[in-house]
Amino acid sequence: MTAVGFGLPQIALSTLAAVLMVGLGFLPRPSRATLLWSAAFVVAVISASLTTTAAELGSETLRRATLGALLSPQVLIWAGLRAWRGVPSHWWLVLAFGGASASALALVDDGAAFVIAFRIAYLTAAVFAVLTLVELRRIPERRNRMLLPLAVVCGAFGVIAVASAAMLLIEPPSGSADLALARNLNSLGMLVNIVCSLVSLLWLAQRSVPQEHHDPAHWHHFSAVAGDRLRRARERGERSWSVLSMRLDDADDVRQAWGETAFGELAQAFERRVRRAFPAEADIGHRGHGWLVVLVPRTTEVLREQVRALLHDVASMDETVSATVRVSASIGWASAGDSGYDLDHLVRVADSALEEAAAEGGDRWRRVRV
Repeated sequence: MTAVGFGLPQIALSTLAAVLMVGLGFLPRPSRATLLWSAAFVVAVISASLTTTAAELGSETLRRATLGALLSPQVLIWAGLRAWRGVPSHWWLVLAFGGASASALALVDDGAAFVIAFRIAYLTAAVFAVLTLVELRRIPERRNRMLLPLAVVCGAFGVIAVASAAMLLIEPPSGSADLALARNLNSLGMLVNIVCSLVSLLWLAQRSVPQEHHDPAHWHHFSAVAGDRLRRARERGERSWSVLSMRLDDADDVRQAWGETAFGELAQAFERRVRRAFPAEADIGHRGHGWLVVLVPRTTEVLREQVRALLHDVASMDETVSATVRVSASIGWASAGDSGYDLDHLVRVADSALEEAAAEGGDRWRRVRV
């Protein structure tokens, strides 16, 4: 099948993916992450349409430029995953990469020069695919199998790009034959990438609220204060500091049963109980509705009792709020004495323990063991 033959399947599949992501991902759960993922599929639709149009018109310059633009959705997927876990997305990199790759492929000479330029652009896009793998390892949902399609396609992207670049050193490009092969590989790879990315990202978009902080200034303040406390604790050899990642269980079910307003009130009641459970010197950061991170200096024995008391207090909330859906929470516990004093690392491992507790049915805590 020639590159032209891939045009209509690309347009049809990318259009379907864009409609599904916007309709089932962004509109029900609007966020920076779902917006960026929707934009990725929209860019794929536009690029595929322009590529097919350029082929029909016989415009080689436009066709080569859109070939470079077809690589840019990978940047938006990576940016969306960063937004999902609540860090700066750096979405503007898609403009820099898309513009540079499209311009370079449109301006270079035909033949070997174009093949070299395309493989360099492909290798650069593969860097973002590898970075996507890194982000997949950082989000709390990383253990779920539904993320495997995206992980596999990103890994394959990186391997193919490295192998393609290595071929430049082993065998110099021959021109038209390599150009046709590059087009076909890119077109086929786009079809596979669309399907795998849609499966994983649409599942992720259906999850509860992403880790976008409702007040970014508050989270940055928490990170700065908590990070400074941990640095001073390390200098003084204090091992009693711990990070707790705590979240209401089954947030999606509760939200659907009660509605967004009632769930917001529940999240506020949960936060009040958390603040009441820990001493004044504890630092509390917001991850989203019903999801908090606490840095607290307490011995293991004392903190264990406080965590148990908090879970019991949260479980008693459904007696006063509603009896239709059980209210409970899960807690992940990471100790600085065991896992180190780096705040980001402590939060990640506490999130991992939180996911284990939630997967076991919730209403429990799990401590990270070294």
